Amino acid sequence: MQRGKPGTGETLPAVRPVALVTGASRRLGRALAEGAARAGYDVAVHFRSDPAAAAEAVAAFGLLGVRAEAFAADLGEPGAPGRLVEAVLQRFGRLDLLVHSASPWLEKPVGEISEEDWDAVASVGPRAAFFLSQAAAPALAARDGAILLVSDVASTKAWPRHVPHAAAKAAIDALVRNLAVALAPSVRVNGIAPGIVLPPADVPPAAVESLVGRTPLKRLVAVEDLVSAALLLATNRSVTGQILAVDAGRSVV
Repeated sequence: MQRGKPGTGETLPAVRPVALVTGASRRLGRALAEGAARAGYDVAVHFRSDPAAAAEAVAAFGLLGVRAEAFAADLGEPGAPGRLVEAVLQRFGRLDLLVHSASPWLEKPVGEISEEDWDAVASVGPRAAFFLSQAAAPALAARDGAILLVSDVASTKAWPRHVPHAAAKAAIDALVRNLAVALAPSVRVNGIAPGIVLPPADVPPAAVESLVGRTPLKRLVAVEDLVSAALLLATNRSVTGQILAVDAGRSVV
């Protein structure tokens, strides 16, 4: 998937725009990364612990005619977000879009949540989002680029068995608004808040049906609808500081 001078092994800077997508080896991150590839971006596929899934994603994106490479990083480690951005810039030579999708999923009653649980969610969520954005901002500014942070309808709802997750996503919303001003006018920053799009496998079907039943549109959010909304935010040059709910109406009831 690399392009270089014949016989040198050197990687040449990307010709197409480049998107770095965190958590891109599976689930929503994979869908967003594929959407970027289909839109003509070369893709830096970030993963934490599943190199086989990342390699499969890289191969699939390559079939779409773009360049893709995998990058391993535990974004909860101090300094990891900056090192990830640096590695992507070394390999691709540019960055046009940062999508932060990686996010731990924790379900526990309030009384059972530990400090380690809280730190695991916060460090990969809003802390990593900030330091990824900080590290990527100069390269993005050089391309009039964009940042897209993945929020959640949980940021504005009471989810008592997912308090660290909901708090982390509320912090993501605050980052969108603040970074949109701080990085203007050269970098646009937006958020996307999915509803019920890819329920975890361990959620009982009856529970999913109950959640879907509470949405005005009475359906799961289609992955392709979420991806198209994400690409709109990534490419529309007049939108910044906005958090778009793509949730079948869940946020208004």
